[in-house]
Amino acid sequence: MSWRTRLLQPVMALLVSLLVSLLVSFMAPELRAAPPELERPADDFRRSDPAEQDLAPVAESSGLLRLSDVAEHRRVLTLAEVLASVAEHDPRLDAAEQAIAGADGKLLSARGGFDTRARVRGMVEPIGYYRSGVIDVRVEQPTPAYGLTAWAGWRIGVGDFPVYEGKLLTTAGGEVSAGLSLPLWRDGAIDRRRADIRQAKLERERLDRVLDARTLGLEADAAKAYWTWVASGLRLEIERTLLELALERDVGIRRQIELGASEALVGIDNRRVILAREARVVAVERSFQKAALALSLYLRDGAGDPLLAGSERLPSGLPELPAPELVDIEAEVAAAIERRPDRDARLANREQAEVELRWARNQRAPKIDVSSWLAKDLGTGPASLQPLEWVAAIELEIPIPLRQARGRVQSANAEVGKIDAELRLLDDTIAVEVLDAHSAVAAAYQRARLAGEQVALAQALAEAEYRRFSLGAGDLLSVNLRELASADAASEQVQAVADFFIAKAELEVAKGEEVERVGP
Repeated sequence: MSWRTRLLQPVMALLVSLLVSLLVSFMAPELRAAPPELERPADDFRRSDPAEQDLAPVAESSGLLRLSDVAEHRRVLTLAEVLASVAEHDPRLDAAEQAIAGADGKLLSARGGFDTRARVRGMVEPIGYYRSGVIDVRVEQPTPAYGLTAWAGWRIGVGDFPVYEGKLLTTAGGEVSAGLSLPLWRDGAIDRRRADIRQAKLERERLDRVLDARTLGLEADAAKAYWTWVASGLRLEIERTLLELALERDVGIRRQIELGASEALVGIDNRRVILAREARVVAVERSFQKAALALSLYLRDGAGDPLLAGSERLPSGLPELPAPELVDIEAEVAAAIERRPDRDARLANREQAEVELRWARNQRAPKIDVSSWLAKDLGTGPASLQPLEWVAAIELEIPIPLRQARGRVQSANAEVGKIDAELRLLDDTIAVEVLDAHSAVAAAYQRARLAGEQVALAQALAEAEYRRFSLGAGDLLSVNLRELASADAASEQVQAVADFFIAKAELEVAKGEEVERVGP
């Protein structure tokens, strides 16, 4: 504070005092008398005070005023009820479950790579020097056993064929054949079909862990919304009690003014106090309504629609605070890293990337496929077609200069490296979340303890100041300040206790554990 401010303060106070005295002396007699009597409950001032009745339709325009009406506490809303509603009806969990159903569909599709395939090919040449027709039926069964494929077929060729197409000719009953094909290098240890199946299984596992992580996150958010709603409701009761004190005191002040024992200015000042406290009630009503709306995203009815919890479901108080325990933070952080489902989901991503990298590396190898089959013609026909045939073959393919395969390896390597970097950040984030939650729990516990001591002292001072005022030794300003200090201390205690349970829930989720169902 500057020297000029210190100098002007006494002068300004004197000027204000003189101005108020002159104002009172020039007031009309009806204004110098006691303020009009306001017989109304503290929670219904907008309806019974003539000067404030126009605020009633404004307050009701939101459609939420009923939430903050004073009501008897019945069927208290518990955190366990809120968390049960989240588990049963929350659309975000439904979305996560639908994602799992979609992953099941992709896994089924990937397994379709090993479906049995039937192929039929027909060819007819009715006009020309060589008139002929061929029907070729083949059934293939790929297997996951090192890329082995089994097949069987039947083929018939009739008519006249040129010498260079003599293999198309069969006996009257056609030719039956069966064989195996095996990749020795590329597509042997892993191929696209097996890679797709493995990645689809990992995606299913990843989404399971995503669901677990989403559940824990929603539990923490629901606990925060619940305790914020409870704290707002209890703070509203504190502000209404504070207003009730001013209203009750107004009756005594009015009586003293009528008897000439107090100046009318005292009544005017108490009227100002009443208006200020009514404004505080309105502000906290808004906080409570906002908290009820936020809570309705987690609290739902049997049909899954948001449910607005009013003041009738508030608990009468907050639970006792358990003292935070001393723990081995390093061991707890290590356990949290192992337990967190979001980290497990990221590890599943890494396994998917490793599968892609294995496949990409395999594609750099040359293609060396061996195959063998037996064939036998049936029925009558040329003698040269009658013997049993056994054939063995080998196929070699080397792409040059392997740019496609090398590009895939480079991309897959980069993806694994990116996920590793993200995992390091996630581990650091988990450690920070656990440490921060421990800090928040400890701080909130200390604040609640200190606020509790402050409440006791503030209430004692407020009662003593009111006794002095009743005996004519004090003034209304001091009484108002003491009562405000008592209400603020009580509100701080309520908020600190709520913050403790919010921080406790966040700590449990940071450790990868479910939120404890703490009840008021």
